[in-house]
Amino acid sequence: MNIEYGMFQQQALKLNMSQELVQAISLLQYTSMELAGFVEQIATENPLLEVEMNYYSTFSQKSLKKRKKQSASAGNFEAFIPDHLPSLSNYLQDQLLTKNLSSAEKNYVTFLINNLNDNGYLEIDIDEASRILNLPREIGEKALNIIQSLEPAGIGARNLQECIILQLRRNENADPRLIEIVEHYFDDFAYKKWKKIEKELNISLNEIQRLFDLIQTLEPRPGALISNERTEYVIPDIIIEKKEDIWHIHVAEDSYFHININEGYYHELMQQPEPMVKSYVKEKYQQIQWLKQSIEQRKTTMINMMRAIIEMQEPYLLGSKKELKPMTMNNVAEKIGVHESTISRIAKNKYARTPIGTIPLRKLFTTGAKTATGNDAISTEQVKNEIRDMIDQENKKSPYSDQEIVKLLEKKGIRVSRRTVTKYREQLKIPSSIKRKRYN
Repeated sequence: MNIEYGMFQQQALKLNMSQELVQAISLLQYTSMELAGFVEQIATENPLLEVEMNYYSTFSQKSLKKRKKQSASAGNFEAFIPDHLPSLSNYLQDQLLTKNLSSAEKNYVTFLINNLNDNGYLEIDIDEASRILNLPREIGEKALNIIQSLEPAGIGARNLQECIILQLRRNENADPRLIEIVEHYFDDFAYKKWKKIEKELNISLNEIQRLFDLIQTLEPRPGALISNERTEYVIPDIIIEKKEDIWHIHVAEDSYFHININEGYYHELMQQPEPMVKSYVKEKYQQIQWLKQSIEQRKTTMINMMRAIIEMQEPYLLGSKKELKPMTMNNVAEKIGVHESTISRIAKNKYARTPIGTIPLRKLFTTGAKTATGNDAISTEQVKNEIRDMIDQENKKSPYSDQEIVKLLEKKGIRVSRRTVTKYREQLKIPSSIKRKRYN
């Protein structure tokens, strides 16, 4: 095989993205607060940029006066309210203060508490813990019993079955038969294979159903009751309201900050004789011009997108209709003349304050289901509502299977597959027909 070396010409087309273009695309994805932070960061690097920040302007003056009045009348007790609850570990450790424990027992209990997951389940075996701590297993068993005696009930369980048993044993009114069922027939009980339980324990299906309903009132994740997560607040990026039959669209960042160029400082620096200074000043001046242009383009695109959404979803946004119309990002993109990816970036992690409340922008986009006429005239949200209504009204002694729901939807002119019904039902967190069946 001969290998030749040489210089050859080849024509090719490539897309090279400048740093400014990359940042302009990133601006579309920013929430209003993230954009404000980005502008503040640039202001620390650009001496010509003047930024006036006002994070509280989205509150009306009326609501601000009301909050101040309430704060004053309450003696400003809000300052004494913690912004988060204690951690699960601290919560359990505080309860140990009343326990008379030896040094070894205290170390073992602390070790086990640190091996509880967020749901309150123990994730380490007692034998392994004893080996790590070099302490007898008997101390480990006692330490586990101490933890399982703490609040909330069910803490320190090693599986769901033990968690339920621990809670039942705390309940003085719990039927002893229920504890026996959970201990010896847990899988059959959970999957409603109750004929075997009925026969072997001589207990009626109605009684088993009653005991099953009691189980539903227990907490499967006791550790989740104690959370140290901070409260997350949603800040709308777009505010829309209808006044006198006219929709008004307000982009939140208009209230958060205002950008200006320090013209006096710019002209002063441009009079400097050093070429490097002039070059630097021109670069920073162009950066501000790019920033203002990019923010304005972002704002225009967001407003155009919202106008298109209002046009298609006005009844939903006004609360006169519960279901969304089928509307994809591509539909909106074609309507305002941009690429679908642009709409996707704008809608990412953003919220809109509407007449029906503050909602995620992505919630307004939904695909459609086929109707008897072959059109995508029904949104997936409407199909889910139909499924929920059917299940709410079904005979619980003989609940609908997913295939039966498909046939019922067909009678209403909605064509979906059984797999789709199953997917929507699971998204609604509705159990299967077997688990929905009742015996009383």
